[in-house]
Amino acid sequence: MLLPFFAIALLIAPPHAARRTPPPCHTLTDAQFRQPLILTEPCYIINTFASVSAPLTINPGTTISFGEDSALSFENGGFINAVGTADKPIVLRGREHAPGYWTGLRIGSNSPRNHLSYVTVEDAGQKGSSDEGAVQVGVGARLSIDHTTIRNAASVGLNVLQRGTLSHFEANHFEGDNIPLSIKAGDAAALDAATTFANNAHNYVLIHFNDAEIEEDATWHALAVPYRLEGTPEIKAHLTIEPGARLEFHEGFGINVNENGSLTAEGTATHPITFTGGEEAPGFWDGIYFQSKSPKNILRNTVIKYAGTKGGLANAAVALAPGAAATVQSSEIAFSATAAIRVMQNAQLNTDAAATNRMHDNAAGIVQEQ
Repeated sequence: MLLPFFAIALLIAPPHAARRTPPPCHTLTDAQFRQPLILTEPCYIINTFASVSAPLTINPGTTISFGEDSALSFENGGFINAVGTADKPIVLRGREHAPGYWTGLRIGSNSPRNHLSYVTVEDAGQKGSSDEGAVQVGVGARLSIDHTTIRNAASVGLNVLQRGTLSHFEANHFEGDNIPLSIKAGDAAALDAATTFANNAHNYVLIHFNDAEIEEDATWHALAVPYRLEGTPEIKAHLTIEPGARLEFHEGFGINVNENGSLTAEGTATHPITFTGGEEAPGFWDGIYFQSKSPKNILRNTVIKYAGTKGGLANAAVALAPGAAATVQSSEIAFSATAAIRVMQNAQLNTDAAATNRMHDNAAGIVQEQ
């Protein structure tokens, strides 16, 4: 008698064709993180807010599932070395796929060995805490992060607090986060154009008010998303802004180039540099205030809109303090609630500023103060 086809298939199928049992997950306790630990198994579970006071190494291909409200918090003496590969990434995720389900990674140590590479962090970043962020670099801490995806954060994807440091940042991806990045002004130069952003609720890089000083020469690159400034950075060195960059300002804030600093924002006709308000309202943000006489103070092929807060530091879209100097050319300056350009006593503005710039819908044009 002929056997049915499916019966023959069962008879000849090799034993390993049966459904494989997934490897067991090992549950980690808080006590295990008080001594050096290397995670070599493919699957782990953490259900606690664990304080890590010793080195933690996570091998490529490892997945850690975190219970609700759980976290890894790295203290002095501890660090995280999570280095995966493109083929074997490390995955840190919630046991449930929901934004903010677990707290996240809290980097509190300043070890140079804190490193995330080819890691996916998802479902973290609870809202409502003072240290929001799926990955938080705490006060005085440091982190190197590259080829890492931070996804589905209820608050901030990567949050760098005051005096925290991004020692390296390269080719990361932020997706489905409330805010992908929150950093200090001094961190902005670390960001690279290879980093990508997708489907974030607020698709910008937030530059917060803590440590709002730029004390070393830096370049801000043109990113796929705008910079959003919620403070007025004081530029004490030379800052270059790349063509195509877009800077948006929270209400009342601007840029202050002090007497030792300089700002070069030189775009192109096809890739201008944009300075604008977070809202399209005249005078929404302060403006750009030059205090130095550096020949590197250049605004060329820029778009400056909705600046000129009345009574602000600049009190114009662009202002030159007494004795300062700047070149403003081939730029559009519009919708200032005060002047387009304010030139104070003994300040030096290029003589062709009125002819080479397009100034419109401002309360005043170029104002010379004697």
